[in-house]
Amino acid sequence: MFSADGQRVVTASLDKTARVWNADGSGTPVVLRGHEDVVRSAVFSADCRRIVTASSDRTARVWNADGSGTPVVLSGHEAEVYSAVFSADGQRVVTASFDKTARVWAISAQALQQSLRAATTDCLSPEMRRTYLDESDEAARKGYELCERSYGRTPFYPEVDPP
Repeated sequence: MFSADGQRVVTASLDKTARVWNADGSGTPVVLRGHEDVVRSAVFSADCRRIVTASSDRTARVWNADGSGTPVVLSGHEAEVYSAVFSADGQRVVTASFDKTARVWAISAQALQQSLRAATTDCLSPEMRRTYLDESDEAARKGYELCERSYGRTPFYPEVDPP
């Protein structure tokens, strides 16, 4: 599938990956790894910044098109997901599955931030909270401390070497 700007192509593969290629054939493709079974489809978002893949592992994943970061896993189907596409505004994904259902997933920045907050009992460091949750320095530090204390742990701040 071509990106909307025609500069890149994304392919789905039996080897459990998707690959992002320069449309002119130059360079090395970005390999998107993480699915546990065949990747059945892969498409770009309208802004060309993200890719959604559908897999026989019963999930869809939303990736940064440059391969950076960790994909958001959309799980809940009871059978293989054979198709996934972005809405025109890029705020939602619809998936279709052999379980005879289609699902609509909210993937706006706010929805992704809420998913990150709910996804793990590991506490994100203040730096990660600033980066991924778009929190201020103060909110990131307080959020990290509250998280650590809620699990009975003492917050740990690695020492920073002086310049």
